[in-house]
Amino acid sequence: MIWLLLAIGGGLGAATRYGVVLWMEHKEQPYYVATFIVNSVGSLLMGVALHITVDQQLSTAFFSTGFLGAFTTFSTFAFDTVKLIREKDFRGVFLYPVLTLFSGIILVTLAYQII
Repeated sequence: MIWLLLAIGGGLGAATRYGVVLWMEHKEQPYYVATFIVNSVGSLLMGVALHITVDQQLSTAFFSTGFLGAFTTFSTFAFDTVKLIREKDFRGVFLYPVLTLFSGIILVTLAYQII
């Protein structure tokens, strides 16, 4: 049962992330904007998920590990940063990682404190 919930959550999270990527491409935003958005929203949702108590093991498998694990993406964040380095976008190389890390920490903390 848990494996199935994990797989369904992961599939939904990955599909949602891809939808955000397509939406940002349609809006003609830089490639790293979609990654920033999903990682920020995912951090906010993780703060909310810390309070889910219905069935901790099942909700963690589906939502936290499955959906949010596939929705958010550290590897793409790292790749985008390297891509900015290769493009010699030194402002982006500094701002993108700093803003991503701070927004993630602030949003997960904020959501956890509010709920």
